[in-house]
Amino acid sequence: MRPLCFILPLLCFLPLLSSNPVKPTCSPTQYSWPYISPTFCCEKCPAGEFMARRSQTNCDHKCEPCEAGKYTAGYNTAMNCEFCNSCSKPNMEVKTECSATHNTVCTCKAGYKCKDQDCNECVSTVKPTVPPSTTVATPDVTTTRLATKPIADTVWFLVIIALLCTGIALVVVTKIKPFLVWIRFTHGYFLAEKPATQPACDEEVSKPVQEVCGKCDQPMC
Repeated sequence: MRPLCFILPLLCFLPLLSSNPVKPTCSPTQYSWPYISPTFCCEKCPAGEFMARRSQTNCDHKCEPCEAGKYTAGYNTAMNCEFCNSCSKPNMEVKTECSATHNTVCTCKAGYKCKDQDCNECVSTVKPTVPPSTTVATPDVTTTRLATKPIADTVWFLVIIALLCTGIALVVVTKIKPFLVWIRFTHGYFLAEKPATQPACDEEVSKPVQEVCGKCDQPMC
């Protein structure tokens, strides 16, 4: 009697198990139908079309093309087409126009780039400028040294030039001094050799008449 107690419940569940058929295996371009107890593999609508109507018991359905501004990208069972993107966000422009089989492809204007792969937003490629700080910055010692170094180099350069000029002047004076002495000596020699001038005969000199007659041929003698 005990084995019958276990077998009778199983016999009661057999009609329920036999009423649930196995779900069919459909291809990527098909869909299983009906939804609750699928027994068919029905064909989907192709890209660019949508399923306008379909039967609830079999694969009878009707596909219609998408209207302008709408699309379906692949095989589908959608009851409506999707709206195309407008690329109307800031700094965005159309790269590829929308068609019945694919959505609009958007891109960013010059100086901007897409924030994500789908280009839902454009961001600037220019780095923002940092406003000047109002705090007083401490002077950089290294910068100060670099700024004063050219001035020091210029001063030393002028000092060296002055020393060189002074040295050259001393050498010139040392070399030309004997020449100047020789010129002075020669000039003084010629001054010493100048002949003495005799007084003219017609000068009024307080000398005796004899001396005057002796030196000048005058009718008075």
